[in-house]
Amino acid sequence: MGKYLLSILAFLFLLTVSTAQVTIKITDVPRYYTPLQDTIFLSGNINNWSPNSPAYIMQRQSDGTYQINISGTAGDSVKFKFTRGSWDNVETQLNGNYLADRIFTYVAGQTINCQVENWEDMLGWHTSTGHTFILDLDFQIPQLNRLRRIWIYFPQDYFTTNNYYPVVYMHDGQNLFDAVYAPFGEWDVDSTMEALFSQFSPSAIIVGIDNGGTDRINEYSPWVNTTYGGGQGDAYIDFIVYTLKPFIDSNFRTFPQRNYTAIMGSSMGGLIGLYGALKYPAVFSKAGIFSPSLWFSDSLQTYLTNIVHSHPMRLYFVAGQNESSSMVTDIQNAMTLLTNNGFSNSEMNLVVKSDGQHSEWFWKREFADAYTWLFQVLTANEELDKETAFFYDFENKNLILSNCNSPITQIYDITGKKVIESSQHFLNLSFLEKGFYIVSVRDTYYTMTKKIYIY
Repeated sequence: MGKYLLSILAFLFLLTVSTAQVTIKITDVPRYYTPLQDTIFLSGNINNWSPNSPAYIMQRQSDGTYQINISGTAGDSVKFKFTRGSWDNVETQLNGNYLADRIFTYVAGQTINCQVENWEDMLGWHTSTGHTFILDLDFQIPQLNRLRRIWIYFPQDYFTTNNYYPVVYMHDGQNLFDAVYAPFGEWDVDSTMEALFSQFSPSAIIVGIDNGGTDRINEYSPWVNTTYGGGQGDAYIDFIVYTLKPFIDSNFRTFPQRNYTAIMGSSMGGLIGLYGALKYPAVFSKAGIFSPSLWFSDSLQTYLTNIVHSHPMRLYFVAGQNESSSMVTDIQNAMTLLTNNGFSNSEMNLVVKSDGQHSEWFWKREFADAYTWLFQVLTANEELDKETAFFYDFENKNLILSNCNSPITQIYDITGKKVIESSQHFLNLSFLEKGFYIVSVRDTYYTMTKKIYIY
């Protein structure tokens, strides 16, 4: 009888102690300064305040929110905060001040909505505009065994269309978008691209790569200057070509072909930009070269003397008359060497401004003109009608549907036989035999037809 009574009492006690599941949801985070590649964790007294417990990852939802479901005893209280994996990047108040512990009490079925206003490592009055994001604070550079912050700007319509875009890779990323990180002034690239959007087409994705601080000069020259350093430029450019660009092309809607890939930089960044474009002409078709440090190594002249002109290029040089006395002459000499090796006058443009200085404000002012010159002319190896649904890249035999939502593509040979039917936005046609083909693209509201030639 006693054991039976104890069992009843134990059962009644369990009825009074129930388990409750709650949903914790982050409805908003600092838009520009929550790196796209970072993971957000819940840290609290339920996991011994671990800042990076794998069991407490806030799962990102399709609408950009984050959430996690946790269970506990109804009526118990939980203290918690959000981190991005470390107490160095814990959430703070909007002004950067310490944020007291959040707290809730378990109530079955409850959803707790939270907003992250700022992060400990992202403090300051930020000036980024448009769809500008930090892609990653610690992007791996395997060629140099280093980590680097990477920025990315998306055109105005990136998130409201299925369009594909050119990509510009730019050096000294901390100077491009945000005054907080630009000690000598920012280029304001995002604001400039926003202003250009309604005036000039195509717009582009801009990828900014922070310089390496004390390693900047080392990374921005393939040759060694015995006084200043250098010598790691090949590894740095290889990082862009073999690591960063494939990542960008795989994760975002880009035109990966050389015709739509540019590289830009100033000073030492201008030197490495020119070198990168000439080293990989099958990757880059355009380079914006602002006040380049062509004086850095005599090896440059040998390099330019032996360069082979293998692809059409667009090289835009910018210089100021208030820079070093040799700046303009150095650029002119480099252009002469390129001309001697087959580069035409139409492929190169030198802009010299009387008030120009070796300064961020000057390069900021000249960015829009450089961008529009680089992208205003399509090369002879591609056909692009901006009013149609698709274009065909002759050089790489790629058919790219840039303005379609739900396309059905049908390709017929010259006899009228259908050889391809696809709903993909990207088709490589290199397997087709040489000859003429008819491409028909049917979308929700229209059908477009074009004849192409496979050679």
